[in-house]
Amino acid sequence: MLSIPTGAGVVEPRRWCGEGDKMERFFEEAARQKLDILIVLGGDGTIKKAAEICTETRPYLIPLSGGTMNMLPRALYGELSWEDALRNTLGAPSAKMLSGGRVVNEQFFVAAIVGLPALWIQARESVREGDISDLVEKGRTALQKMFGTKVGYFISEETKGEAEAVLVICPLISEEMSGTEQALEVAVVEVENAVEVIGLATAAGFGKWRDDRHVHLTKTKRLAVQSGKEIPATLDGESVNLGMRAEFDFVSRAVTVLVPAK
Repeated sequence: MLSIPTGAGVVEPRRWCGEGDKMERFFEEAARQKLDILIVLGGDGTIKKAAEICTETRPYLIPLSGGTMNMLPRALYGELSWEDALRNTLGAPSAKMLSGGRVVNEQFFVAAIVGLPALWIQARESVREGDISDLVEKGRTALQKMFGTKVGYFISEETKGEAEAVLVICPLISEEMSGTEQALEVAVVEVENAVEVIGLATAAGFGKWRDDRHVHLTKTKRLAVQSGKEIPATLDGESVNLGMRAEFDFVSRAVTVLVPAK
């Protein structure tokens, strides 16, 4: 990590390295350094925190694949290794402004999952840690809770209703939008039983989830959600509680990243 910036002419780069529970403190220290560039090797959640720092202090961000999904790095650098992505970017850097979304004073740059299906994120963490018994228990709990409470959504008078889940997708990640489009893509997911959930998950795994008959797509700059119970959600892979009502807003100039000029 240090040798590539040094080889590209960066003078005295500083490194912060540690487990996830230390990253908050590291980012606070980095924010006080008045950095020109912040290079982050981590998962989507870690990159989200780094991007939030960059929206406040305005250094350029280079987010590198170091997690499970790596959605933002893949959208920016393709399937390159993080070493090649960093080397190519520092060799011929080009600034790119990213848009994103905001909810309950938090920003996200990839996607938000709203509703009880967000509980599946906890099961995914069990897979990552290799804890199969915990996976089975959390998966069972998620399925039991999924069909107890729906999420109400309001986009306009013509586009409102209730659903099991609402996905809010940023332009860079959306397959149906250009990276410069000034809106968020919203996918409303309506299913009735566990079999349909498994079917949708299978379609998503093969990249065909948009064609599923239970998914309804639209675009908007603002979305409101509400429920009779507190709403679980994930923002770029990080679990959050939205309370019983929350509003999503489109952020046109969220963070500036560096990508290869070619």
